[in-house]
Amino acid sequence: MSDTKNLNIAINVMGDEVGGGLGRARTMAVATVNTADEITAWQEFVVGWDILHEQGPHGSLHAQIVGFMRDHDIVAVVSGHMGPPMVKTMMKLGVLPLSATGDARHAATDAAKRVRAVDCGNTTVPDSAPKGNKWILPVIPL
Repeated sequence: MSDTKNLNIAINVMGDEVGGGLGRARTMAVATVNTADEITAWQEFVVGWDILHEQGPHGSLHAQIVGFMRDHDIVAVVSGHMGPPMVKTMMKLGVLPLSATGDARHAATDAAKRVRAVDCGNTTVPDSAPKGNKWILPVIPL
């Protein structure tokens, strides 16, 4: 269960804030969040998906993103936007897709709390995260 282990959360970042669309991310951060919901590690990676989004087919972009999630053992990804195909890809991968705005580090700790709540079967988690980020859980396409 997620309440007894550290969680790796991926965040699309633009400076200190949550970035826009996941498929157009230039930089991704990976936050390791401990069981006390504190960030114990923060790494940023220039992924260049913004360029790949414009130059290559979506299949290759999705493959790059899936590889990143697997390589970093990601349990949730936070971005300003994800389209239905990306949401579906993340769900198949077992990565909880979350949309948020605001401070990226706060979004990471709030996302970890969200993952832990979902894992515990809590369906009453508020839409407004503790540090003020607004969660918009994407509609999962069937």
